[in-house]
Amino acid sequence: MNIFQTIILAITQGVTEFLPVSSSGHLAVLQILWDLPKSSITFDALLHFGTLGAILTVFWQEIKKMFLNKNWRLIKLIAIATIPATILGFLFQAKVEQSFISLKFIGFSFLITALFLFLTKFSKTQKDTISWLDALIIGIAQALALFPGISRSGLTISTGLLRKLKPEIAYKFSFLLAIPVTLGAVIIQLPNLIQQGGNNYLLNGIGMLVSFFIGIISLKILERILKKGKLFWFSLYLITIGMVILMQLC
Repeated sequence: MNIFQTIILAITQGVTEFLPVSSSGHLAVLQILWDLPKSSITFDALLHFGTLGAILTVFWQEIKKMFLNKNWRLIKLIAIATIPATILGFLFQAKVEQSFISLKFIGFSFLITALFLFLTKFSKTQKDTISWLDALIIGIAQALALFPGISRSGLTISTGLLRKLKPEIAYKFSFLLAIPVTLGAVIIQLPNLIQQGGNNYLLNGIGMLVSFFIGIISLKILERILKKGKLFWFSLYLITIGMVILMQLC
């Protein structure tokens, strides 16, 4: 992988990790087109580390408040919502990794994400409190996003809105929930990163920095779009890209 590919992948990660269009799907498509080796999955994890830094930066006050005020209820809700992804990732790790090399699977997954986003057009926001059931259902949505083409932010926020949560509540919970899952994904890939040796450290560092700064910008853009109630706009893009991929395979 060269510097050009590194920067393009990092920008793609920074934009699509937070905008509800699936970073894993876009990265997988680019890696398939460029015929990058499987070891690039580790690079994906490092890009996620960069966007994790963006989440921690943007939501630092919320995180600090949660622990300083000992908001155990919110911490427990995040823990509950993390369980489905942990179980799915453990039981189906091989199948998840296989799906990253299937353009057909990714194309259909883009369409599934588009459906969830489109349904938010009809959601009615009422609640500003997350129930235990809300957390579990949002957690199941997050678990599905282990597969490429299924947007984590898209499904978790959409599910929150469909559960009648206010946009700002669904937005905040979605990204607080991303912290343990993203951190876990990075930790799992650490042995592979060490095995790669030092030749890729410069590219990895560039990738993380680019995804970090682009991620902060994307988070701010998504927040504005949510406030305007226009999340469903992204469904048009995903329908287009999903259909283009599937038609290319026919």
